[in-house]
Amino acid sequence: MKGLFIGFMILQIGIDLAHSVTAFPFVHYGMFSESFARPDSLEVFRVTVDGRTLRPEDLSPYRWDMVQTPLAAFEKQQRTRDFVFDKEKMQQGLRRAGLGALYDRLSPNLYNAGNFPPWYKIYLTGLLGHPIGVLDVSRGWYRWQEGRLQLIRQEPYIHL
Repeated sequence: MKGLFIGFMILQIGIDLAHSVTAFPFVHYGMFSESFARPDSLEVFRVTVDGRTLRPEDLSPYRWDMVQTPLAAFEKQQRTRDFVFDKEKMQQGLRRAGLGALYDRLSPNLYNAGNFPPWYKIYLTGLLGHPIGVLDVSRGWYRWQEGRLQLIRQEPYIHL
């Protein structure tokens, strides 16, 4: 049993390092030392609850992340067809290992077919601690110009 655990850990670290993911206790040097250029544009979600726009200064940084991160993840899920590249790699790896039948059994559970907007409204209700009547989320794109962010375009994203 101990050998199986050690083997699994070695396999996990190898997979993580091959995909350039940090594998504890190993940390990639570039993770903390690489500088990044300022992006030419930035996508921002604006969340309005019952006519009042939520602002970062109204919440702790941790809570603000809890408001914004699900929206960014949902957007990425939509853009990448539910992170399908991970499932394709998993399928290929299991088939190569002769475990294609295992993937076929698991695959229906790997697709996230939930309805995000109603879930997000319930999630925000719990996060903010009061019922939400109307939820509006819009996406805005900003560009850095003349020393400040300028709105390029804004569009509705969720309305409940």
